[in-house]
Parts: sequence; C-alpha cells; structure tokens
Amino acid sequence: MQAKLSPSTTGSSAASAHSKHPFKEPKQVEALKNLRVLLGPDNEKFDDGELMRFIVARSYDLPGAKDQLLASLEWRKTNKVDDLAIPGSSNPNGVMYGVRGWHSVPDANIEADQPNVPEHAVRLQKYMGGSCLHKWDKAGRPIYIERMGQHNVKGLAKNVTTAELVDYHIRCTEFVHNTIMPECEERFGTDDKVIDKETVIFDCTGMGFHQLHMDGLNMLRSLTDMDQKAYPERLGKLFIVNSPFVFVKVYSMIKKWLDPGVIEKIHILGKDYKSILLDHIDEENLPEFLGGSCTCNHMPGGCVPSVIMNNIKPVDKTPAQNNNLLAVPTYLRPRSSSSASANSIMDFVLPGKPKDGIYQMFSTMAHGKACEYEVVVADEDIEHQPEVIIKFRIKGVRAACEGLNFTVARFVFGEVADNGTIVVPTKFYSHIECPETSDGILVKFTATEAGLYVLSWKPEHQCGLVQMEYGVTVDGIPGEGSDML
Repeated sequence: MQAKLSPSTTGSSAASAHSKHPFKEPKQVEALKNLRVLLGPDNEKFDDGELMRFIVARSYDLPGAKDQLLASLEWRKTNKVDDLAIPGSSNPNGVMYGVRGWHSVPDANIEADQPNVPEHAVRLQKYMGGSCLHKWDKAGRPIYIERMGQHNVKGLAKNVTTAELVDYHIRCTEFVHNTIMPECEERFGTDDKVIDKETVIFDCTGMGFHQLHMDGLNMLRSLTDMDQKAYPERLGKLFIVNSPFVFVKVYSMIKKWLDPGVIEKIHILGKDYKSILLDHIDEENLPEFLGGSCTCNHMPGGCVPSVIMNNIKPVDKTPAQNNNLLAVPTYLRPRSSSSASANSIMDFVLPGKPKDGIYQMFSTMAHGKACEYEVVVADEDIEHQPEVIIKFRIKGVRAACEGLNFTVARFVFGEVADNGTIVVPTKFYSHIECPETSDGILVKFTATEAGLYVLSWKPEHQCGLVQMEYGVTVDGIPGEGSDML
C-alpha cells in the first residue's frame, strides 16, 4: 500500500535531507543516493520514505525500484487516483467503512447519500462480513480489522463487479494513507520513527468451504496484485486469527500471489492469538471480541459494524443514477458473474502480457453457456464516445469455432443488470471466417451511453476444451491480462 507521492520539502542533494525521518544505515543511505541518480532531476519530487518503500519492495534492485515507482506514478495519473475525494478534517466526504478513534474524521459508519460515497460502496456492505479502521497499535500504526470469515463471497462476486471492488479498495487505501497516516505521524511519530504502514487483523471466525469460490478469489487476487504494484511496503503486520483448516486451503492459493517480503509479515494464528495481539496492541485499543477491552458501545455496530452479523442495520442503497461509478474511467476484465462460471475464461487466462494485442485463454465453452467480458464507461468519458474493439481467434482447433455466436449487449447498473438491449447485432461466424493464425476477427462499436457493457460469446454446439485468443480495448486501453502497471 502507498500514499500519494508528495513533493520533497527540501532541495538538498543529500539523501537523508529529503526526509523528516533520516535513514542512517549505510546500505540505506547508499541505495537512496544511487536511486536518486537513476531518477535524475525528478528525484527531488520524492521523500526518502517514499523511495525506500520501492527499494525494499524490489529487494534493493535499484533499476527495478525505479521502474516500479515510475509505473505507479503513471497508474495514478491514468486512473486519476489523486483526484479522488476522500474523507478528511477539512471536508464533509463520507467514510467507506467504520472508523473509530481519530481526530481527523469523527467516529462514523458508512451511510448512503453521504458526499462522495459511491453507490457500489454502499451495496457491497450487504456481502462483506464487516470492517473498521479501529484505533492504533503500540507502534502508532492504524489498525484495520476485517471479519473475513463472515464474508458472503458468492454474493459479493455475483452482485459487485471487480471494477467496483477495486474502486472501493482504492478509495479506502487513499483515505488511510492521506488522512489517517498524517495524523499518526503528528500524534505518534518521532525523529527516529516513521509511521507509514498499517496493522491488519483478519478474523476468520465462521470461515468454511462455502467461501472457496473461484470468482471471489479472483477478485481478491486483483486487489493483491494492485497493492503489491501500486502500494508497496505499506503493510506492517497482518494477523490472521481464528484460522480454521479451510484457511490452509485458501492460503495455499493466495501465497502464490504474494511477494516474499509480504509473506514474512503474515502471522497465521489459531484460537490462541490474544496474548500475541496484546503484545502489539494496547488492551483499550483492541476490540473485546479479539481479547481487548474496547466495545465502542457509543457507536451502532460497536467496534466492527457488520450487516451480516446483524449488529447494525443494512444501509439503504443510493439510487443508481447518482452513482459515481469508478476512479478508473474505463475498466475492462473478464466478467466474474459470467453464466459460464467455473468454465469461463476467469479460470484459464494465461498470465503475461498480450502478444499482438491479444491475450490467450482456454475455455470449456459448453452449449448454452456464455463467456463474458465487461466494459465500464464513465460519465466523464462519454462525451467523446469511446470506441470499443474486441478481437478474437481460434488457435489450434479450427472446428472449435464452428457455430460460435458473438453478441454485444447493453446493460444497466444494479439489480436489473441482466435486462439489457442489444447494441450490436448478433453475428454468426463460421470456421472459415474465424482464422487460425491471422489477425483474427474485429468487432467494433461506439459507446454512446455511460454504463456497463457486457461482451458475450458462446457456441451453439458442445465444443469441448477450446483454445482461444482474445483481446479487448477501449480507445487503446487494453483489458485485464497484462501487468496492471
């Protein structure tokens, strides 16, 4: 995780002069000096702490740290992250989850119709087990608590798109880094102690095999990838408590996505976790249900409000037409709610960058089952009517393309998302038209309305395992499949 990259407060060329908390170890000082040389004149824009996070994330590979830093800046610019309206002491913006114990933002729960609280941030509360930014640990780091074991993973994957979840996560992350971290610095920081990380507690109480849902795990992977690339070295410690056997199964998959440095910060605990938490967190700052003495009984929902656990009433949804959908103006990815589900491209997308603008995937495309790809076009982009292009081709088995139907459908937001109208007529492509090795078939349409578009293709006959290559772009922005940065 990472805060907004802020300008340096000094013009000195000495590395240690670029930070309120100078790094003193010779290895650190040398690495900072050399990275600033690699960055050239632009190095003056960055604080030592910002640069050191990227240096550590790349294990002191300085060219790699430079590349990741610049890529994160480009990502922030492209996705307008720095323009997001987040809660703070000088604005009325509503919070995205429960907040307890801070001066800069009064104790609050997420509510509908609050300034700059998107509709999807309210909607997803129905499926989340409960979360709260709850006070601070003994090091002065903010504590984020999530009742992971109570998540309705299937409901989340079905009713919240990955684009919406990513947008929600970005907003929450920016709030912590740009509102709460500065308060931590002011209240608990010293000349020798920088506070730029957070402590996280995941409570797995209630977790079961029903949460092993591929679409939900793919959503989690999207967030994990983004955090490691765009927000490196923002995690202090992660305590996973009340972890049952099923978590071993989940973690065996999640661990493959994580950098070694992140894995070292994860502490998986069973039911004997209370003394360990109290070693790091004062009793009065730890919720009672986790072994502390805090109840936050002055707030609805107590320390960690949860609709699923019925300690707080469901939040009414804001009307969809008032939805400020995304921080990312155009967003593309395989659709998690595809009716093909476990047989969809979500399960078989091969990693890596596209070749000639096309990603490769395997899909068991059964009769009547559609593979879908979603495109979200924001209000601010609709003025220039962005062009959506999908290119696809069969590789290896020409017969697999026979009987393939390709449809582009217009969908609306919210619960009526499947009552759409066709905006591009369905076309039948024969195996002759679907080339094996050439550039493939291009289908284009112009987005004339803001909203969620779903690209859907399905075979008319059982084709078995189909090796297919595809690519989707909106005004030159590629869909998911390449590295995010």
